[in-house]
Amino acid sequence: MKNELTIQHLNKNYGDVQALKDVTLNLSPGIYGLLGHNGAGKSTLMNILTTSLPYSEGEILWNGENIHTLGREYRRILGYMPQQQSLSLDLSVQSFLFYMAAMKKVRKPARKIHELLKSLGLYNVRRRRLGNLSGGMRQRALIAQALLNDPQLLLLDEPTAGLDPLERRHFRDIIADTAKDRIILLATHVISDVEFIADQIIMMKDGKVLAVRSQAEYLKDTHVYEMPESEMMARVNDPTVKIVNRMALGNEIMVRFLSANVYPNEVPASMEDVYLDWLG
Repeated sequence: MKNELTIQHLNKNYGDVQALKDVTLNLSPGIYGLLGHNGAGKSTLMNILTTSLPYSEGEILWNGENIHTLGREYRRILGYMPQQQSLSLDLSVQSFLFYMAAMKKVRKPARKIHELLKSLGLYNVRRRRLGNLSGGMRQRALIAQALLNDPQLLLLDEPTAGLDPLERRHFRDIIADTAKDRIILLATHVISDVEFIADQIIMMKDGKVLAVRSQAEYLKDTHVYEMPESEMMARVNDPTVKIVNRMALGNEIMVRFLSANVYPNEVPASMEDVYLDWLG
C-alpha cells in the first residue's frame, strides 16, 4: 500500500491571529521542502502534524483515516526532529539513542541503534558525550533518534540550524539516503537545504500554501534578467521589477532582476531567484 498524508482545509488560530489559513496538501512518498520565512507557519504545521498542537478547523488523514482516530498507531509511523531540542549533553550518543528508544517503545533496539550509528557516521563517536560533539554530529544524533522507529512519515523542522556549509551538505546527503519509501517533510528558510534533494517544494507565506511544484517547474516559470544599472534606470519603469542583486563588473554595475514583463538579456534562474519571486 502506498502511504499518503492528506491535509484538508487546515486552519489554526491563536486568539485573533490566524497562523494557518486553509492549508491543503496531498503528500506521497518522496522528499518535500517546505520553504518560507520565519513566521510563515512552518513550525505550527509541523507541531500539528506531530499531534502536539491542536488545530482549529480542517482534517488530517493518514491513508484515509483521521490521525487522531488512529492515535498511537499514527505516532508509531512518525519520526520527528524538532527545530530546537534540549539534549542532555552529559549522555553519550549511544546512551541517548537507547533512552529515546525506550521513550518510543522500540522493541529490541540494539540492532537498530547499531545500524544507525554506522549509517550516520556516528559509530566511532558512540561513547562520546553529546556535549563534546560538533553541531553537525549532534544533528546526526537527532536524526538518528527520529529514525529509531523506522518511520514512514519523517518531519524535520529547520534541521540544519547552526550548521556550517559543509555540515549542511553532509546532512542533505543523509536525508537523501534515508528517503526510500518515506514521506519526508523538511521545513526550512534555507534554500540550499532543499534545492538538491527535494522532489517537490512547498512555498508558504503568512500561513498560506502558495504553490507545490518541482524545482524544474519553478525555474521554468521564473524569468530573470541582467542589465547595466545605467541602462536600467534610463529604460525601466516597471512596478513588477524585483531587484535580486547588484554586481560590480569593471566600471559598471550589473543589475539582476525579476519581472513579469519581458526584457532582453534573460539569464538562467536559480532557486534563490524563485524564493525571492514567491516570498520576497
